[in-house]
Amino acid sequence: MFILLCILIQPKLETTTLSKLITANHPYFNIWTRQLSEHLTAQYQPSTYDEEEHQRIFFATNELLMGIARNFFTYGRFKDQWDTSKCSLHVFSQYLLLKSEKIDLEFQWGMDMNGFFIEANLTCTENLRYMTDDFWTAILALKDLGKFEYIGSGGLNAQEKPFFENKTSTIFQIIRRFMLYQMEQMMSPNTYQHSNLELGQFVIRWNFDTDWPTLLEKSCQSFKILYNLNYQLWKITDLANKKLNNY
Repeated sequence: MFILLCILIQPKLETTTLSKLITANHPYFNIWTRQLSEHLTAQYQPSTYDEEEHQRIFFATNELLMGIARNFFTYGRFKDQWDTSKCSLHVFSQYLLLKSEKIDLEFQWGMDMNGFFIEANLTCTENLRYMTDDFWTAILALKDLGKFEYIGSGGLNAQEKPFFENKTSTIFQIIRRFMLYQMEQMMSPNTYQHSNLELGQFVIRWNFDTDWPTLLEKSCQSFKILYNLNYQLWKITDLANKKLNNY
């Protein structure tokens, strides 16, 4: 289900600390608490409200999510424009689609039966081989900001499992998927570097009982890292395209 929330957001680029953001949002905490309570009641005790009330709560939940998401842009100071015009509603989940105009990537920010979450894919994954140690360190930093989950794409066949199976290291799983794909490309007759490698998604979660200051702090930090990871990958392709266009 998709609805219009707002069109494009051009975030202010002034330096904003997390403590200032938390203080600025303090007047909204009681409103957010009420909106969250109504959302959970509507999800798990739907007979409590009539159809009109369910519709009101749906929009109120979007207001709650957007109220928090605005802080992602302010804190991140991204030189980008954001399309926040779409959301999605499923059984026990409701989330906003926050699309970056520059890197052409959607980030999901919302709630499901496990709490609040941010989810994002990795873009331009063919450029992983150019990333420095700082890139991989940033991925590990996400583990300290919430309940981190890497949902990888592509499994191992019976021949690969004895040599490559691993269920404990995110970094290993990402590099494994990338290297196996690169080996397939290297062995194929057409050695042209394709850009359709899907590595999966990163998800960071927070329980519903997380206090608002902590949720604001951790979600802002997580969103900024996820954006910067993708920006670094995208920038390699962007520079290569600009170089080609100059010839």
